[in-house]
Amino acid sequence: MWEKLSHLWRVPELRKRILFTLGAIIIFRLGTHIPVPGVDPAKLKEFFASQGGGVLDFLNMFTGGALKRFSLFALGVMPYINASIIFSLLTSVVPKLKEMQQQGREGQRKITTYTRWSTLALAIVQAATMSMLIVDMGLTSNGGGIWFYVSSVIALTTGTIYLMWLGERMTENGIGNGISMIIMIGILSRFPSQLASTYNDITTGTVSPFWGIALILLFVVVIGGVTMIQQGQRKIVVQYAKRTSGRRVYGGHMSHLPIRVNQGGVIPIIFASALLTIPLTLTQFIPSLSFLMPYVINGSLPYIIAYVLMIFFFTYFYSSIVFDPKDVAKNVRDSGGFIPGVRPGKPTADYIAGVLNRILLVGAVFLAAIAVLPYLFAWVSGIRGMYLIGGTSLLIVVGVGLDTIMQIEAHLVMRHYESLTKSGGLLGRRKG
Repeated sequence: MWEKLSHLWRVPELRKRILFTLGAIIIFRLGTHIPVPGVDPAKLKEFFASQGGGVLDFLNMFTGGALKRFSLFALGVMPYINASIIFSLLTSVVPKLKEMQQQGREGQRKITTYTRWSTLALAIVQAATMSMLIVDMGLTSNGGGIWFYVSSVIALTTGTIYLMWLGERMTENGIGNGISMIIMIGILSRFPSQLASTYNDITTGTVSPFWGIALILLFVVVIGGVTMIQQGQRKIVVQYAKRTSGRRVYGGHMSHLPIRVNQGGVIPIIFASALLTIPLTLTQFIPSLSFLMPYVINGSLPYIIAYVLMIFFFTYFYSSIVFDPKDVAKNVRDSGGFIPGVRPGKPTADYIAGVLNRILLVGAVFLAAIAVLPYLFAWVSGIRGMYLIGGTSLLIVVGVGLDTIMQIEAHLVMRHYESLTKSGGLLGRRKG
């Protein structure tokens, strides 16, 4: 193991990327402990303790405890996630945005700019709403006022925009997807306290030790299942015809077209969780909507049903964005390939689409089962806050972890092939 880790530090570019990612994580964690000026930490701690694992605790999970401290990063990256969801939906229904997406890098740059401005608008609205809640609950040290509103909105909005920028820099200069990494680190930071709370419940006799063992087994099953689904593929056989050019013969070999079981990775679960925080936030902050709380609270039957439906929707929706069977069929035909027993063109596209839909159904069912399982386990066992360390959290952590490991392996493989072209490698032998 230590030998494998030492290989990471022998590659200069990979070492720089890992150090950059670690530095960005440290900055993120430091920012979660810097409170907004004018907030009373003691009153804030008491207020969150009285919530007992409610809506704010669920939102606090995705910010790594920043919301509980009302720090600079209290909003986290949720405004950016919500803005990305909005533009992903609009891209499929607004012709102008769809045309931009098809323009390649330039069109994607314009959509990214619109997403950033939308993030700014959402962050301002959410920051103002959060500030109003803090004042209404009497959690300020000076009673609130115009200065508190101005400084709070500016601090929270700036924190979100900085996290968005930091996530993009992590994606560009670090390892893994920056935004997903920030969410994963926020979730991991909550694991120790939640496990300690579960341990106290077991030692005090509130929860049976049997459920503690069952919780460990559940973790193992979820981690193993997520790994299996994330790595699972359906390989479609592609045959390439022989072509003769002069004295050389090209093609005549067989290859595979891999289709991942879970095309969207952790995106469906993140998008579904982010959207479901909107009604939770509204019912918490707007008193006139408090009657809806039993229907949108975490673990309620309507919440679970909406959660499952959104996971299915985003699984298929995200796949339709990143994987187009028509384009794949066209690329296979242009490269001189064909699927045995299937005619080129539209029949090939229909065949690939049929396989994709069946595979996505398996992936969506599995994702929904993992997401719902913690709520069922909490209802049976009585362990509080199970959703904070349950399927959704583990799904994000394992999924992001696997993607990060795969990127590290890709850098190592690329470095290995580069070394073959240097002295002592293939070129060295050819010169000899």
